Amino acid sequence: MLDLKFIRNNPEKVKQAIELKNDYADVDKLLELDAKRRQILSEVEDLKHQRNTVSDEIARLKRQKQDATEIIQEMRTVSTKIKEMDEEVRQLEDQIQDILIRIPNVPHESVPIGKDETANVEVKRQGELPEMDFQPVPHWEIGEKLGILDLAGGSKLSGSFFINYVGLGARLQRALIAFMLDLHTQKHGYTEVYPPFVVNRESMFGTGQLPKMEVFSP
Repeated sequence: MLDLKFIRNNPEKVKQAIELKNDYADVDKLLELDAKRRQILSEVEDLKHQRNTVSDEIARLKRQKQDATEIIQEMRTVSTKIKEMDEEVRQLEDQIQDILIRIPNVPHESVPIGKDETANVEVKRQGELPEMDFQPVPHWEIGEKLGILDLAGGSKLSGSFFINYVGLGARLQRALIAFMLDLHTQKHGYTEVYPPFVVNRESMFGTGQLPKMEVFSP
């Protein structure tokens, strides 16, 4: 997640990054909310300083047996105002956070610009591609014909680019997972951990699973 100060100092750069990623986030609204929050915070700090100063004055008047009723009533009004403004700041921070977590990172200058994966650039090719005397079939078509991949079912359950592995496909997937775990725990010093299947919101947010990003237009 981008730092709010960075966005504040580089709004156009952030807007361009969002556009290049074919995403949407209301940066102007974010900055508007941020400016309002900072203004209220400044006013609240002034009121709290006033309250602290007057509290000392009230204590002095009480020590001198003087009437401080009027000042006490004024400070009650000030305290109520502070509480209301603190709540307004909290609500603003919630709105800011809601926009902030949806702003993508700024892509590196070397990343090619494009609407989809067709703009990807081949950086390196290892080895030689075999020459075939027939038209090769994509692996996903082969998988569906063999009954080991269910693309439509996976998309229905979880969205685009998700697949159901069926029968031997599921078995192969499980074998590859076991192979990877065995390799790294036995030869590369890793410790296998099997965490709970269900996790809390903070864990999902920290690992980038929340919020769910969707490309849309305002």
